Amino acid sequence: MERDGFVALVDAVAPSLGIGAAAMMTFRTMIASTRPSAFKCGVDEPCCYLSQSEIAHKRGVTACRIRQHEAALVRAGLIEKQTMANGARSGFSGCGVFFGVAIARVDEFLSLRDVIEADRRTHARLRGQRSSHKRHLKGILCELIERQGLTAEVKRIQQAFAGWPSGQALHRMSLEELQNHEAEAEALTISASQLLHEMHDRPLENERSHIQDTTQDSNQVICNDPVNTRSVVKPTHSIIDRPQPDGRVHCVEKQGGAAGEAHKSTFIQNLGCDRLYGLCSEEMKMWLDIERQKRGRLDFHSFVIAAQKRLPELGIHPSAWGEAMDVLEEDAAMLCVLITDAKVADPGITILSAGAYLRGMVRAQRTGALNIMGSLIGLNERSRRRR
Repeated sequence: MERDGFVALVDAVAPSLGIGAAAMMTFRTMIASTRPSAFKCGVDEPCCYLSQSEIAHKRGVTACRIRQHEAALVRAGLIEKQTMANGARSGFSGCGVFFGVAIARVDEFLSLRDVIEADRRTHARLRGQRSSHKRHLKGILCELIERQGLTAEVKRIQQAFAGWPSGQALHRMSLEELQNHEAEAEALTISASQLLHEMHDRPLENERSHIQDTTQDSNQVICNDPVNTRSVVKPTHSIIDRPQPDGRVHCVEKQGGAAGEAHKSTFIQNLGCDRLYGLCSEEMKMWLDIERQKRGRLDFHSFVIAAQKRLPELGIHPSAWGEAMDVLEEDAAMLCVLITDAKVADPGITILSAGAYLRGMVRAQRTGALNIMGSLIGLNERSRRRR
């Protein structure tokens, strides 16, 4: 490992070792004075011979601060100090700050970095799932209020929803805190969905929300202002003339019927959850079965959550899902993941990178060449041939 690569590795794991940004800057200043060749040949241990006052001058801080940083770095096992009796450092006497103790821990640091990266991706996935719960619950609340007003149960759900932390606050949560909050958010969404399901003459198999988060990240119920919606059955966007909810923050749902339209995907409604389930890979079906057990049935939201949970298993970076959501919106993004996943699982199809395939579908949408319907028909035909 070269010196720059070693520093980058230590940078990645420093917070987990209790090293703050200031102490890490001191570490980088000291290691920058070492010979890069010492990290390659393994003969001479890399060493910084600069005095504390010299390091302080380079850092623009006091020597006292450098002593504190060095003490923290020693405790973290990143450096080892060997000085003369008077505390001096000299290359002639072989006294200074040595980095061999940290170099010996490279394998440990690599493993720790993998854990940190896995936690970071899990954190991003949970934030995405919470965002999906939020969009779905907004649509459900709109219809509940439009159908039966602010009953005690609806008020309870609305108040709990209003207490959800903002999107920015999610980034500041620990992984454990976010896991607990996401589970609570999912439970509240399922509770509201079941309440709405009980009100309908027929099961709401395909409920979904087209309502998007606002930049203010408001949790309030929204109104019907005109907004363009997108069709997932066509390669380009179509505009629907009738008003649709959009996530504005200061008014209550008033127009009859619009709220019901707000959380249904016409395409998925026509396709049907059972038929869509039949097109999924066995791994996707496992996540859908878990969602079915939680909810008592499958709905659109079940497929969105299952798709998000498949992302890390497919090796798809969260940014690819975010890009798909920006360009395609939630229903089409979910279908793209479903298609990608089914093709990866098909032994007759070779896909080297699921993430690259998903991004390719997003690029196709940008140019108007994406045909989700055609892809689903192809999956259905292959499924029939296998039977």
